[in-house]
Amino acid sequence: MDSVTRKKQLQRYEPPEWVDGLKIVPKYKVQLANTNTPIQRWYLPGIPDGVEVYIKRDDMLGCELTGNKARKLEFLLADAIHQGCTSVITCGGMQSNHCRATALAARQLGLHPHLLLRSPPNPGTDVFCGNALLNRLIGANIYLIPPTAELVPDIIPRMKQLATRLNNKGDKSYVVPTGGSTSIGLYGYIDGYNELLSQPRIPANLQLAAQLDSSPKLIRV
Repeated sequence: MDSVTRKKQLQRYEPPEWVDGLKIVPKYKVQLANTNTPIQRWYLPGIPDGVEVYIKRDDMLGCELTGNKARKLEFLLADAIHQGCTSVITCGGMQSNHCRATALAARQLGLHPHLLLRSPPNPGTDVFCGNALLNRLIGANIYLIPPTAELVPDIIPRMKQLATRLNNKGDKSYVVPTGGSTSIGLYGYIDGYNELLSQPRIPANLQLAAQLDSSPKLIRV
C-alpha cells in the first residue's frame, strides 16, 4: 500500500472540550474498532440489595484486536501514518496480546509490523501456537530477545537500533512501547470515556478498573 492510500484512512479527530488543557492532542485517528460498545447489567451473586452492577462491553470492539487495545491503536497507528512511517516496531512476550493486536492492525492499515519478543533459549513449540502463530501467519517480522531483557536498559535500545537500520533502508519506522502506553495512546481511553458519557445508561457511582504491572487497581470517578 502506498503512502497516499494509507493517508486516506486518516480521520480528523476532535477531542472533547474537557481535555483542552493537555499539551499533546492527536490530529487524526483511524477506524479499527467497533466502537459505541453497549453497557449491560451484570447479575452477580452476593450483590447487596439496591446495588446494580453494569459493565461496558469493550470486549466487543473486535476480538482479533484484543478488546480495548484497539482504542489505543486507532491513535498510535494514525500518528504513524501521519508521520509518513511504513513500519511499526513494538515489543512484548512471546504470546503478547499487545504485539499480536499491533501486528494485525498494522497489516490492516498497510504497515509492516516488527516485533521484539522475549523468548527462552529453546522456545520449542511456543512459536507455533497462540499469538506467536498468528504473528507468523500475517508475516510479522519477529526478533527473539532474551527472556530476562528489561525494557529500559535492554529492549528500548534494541528497538531504536532496529528503527535506525530500517530508516537507513528507506523504511521509516514508528516505535510503540510496551502496551502502547504513550501520550498519544492515552486518547484511546479518553475517547472511550467520552463515549461512555454519551450513553444513556451511566451508573451514578462510576468505577473504572485499571491494571498496572499485573496489579489490578480500581479508580472511582
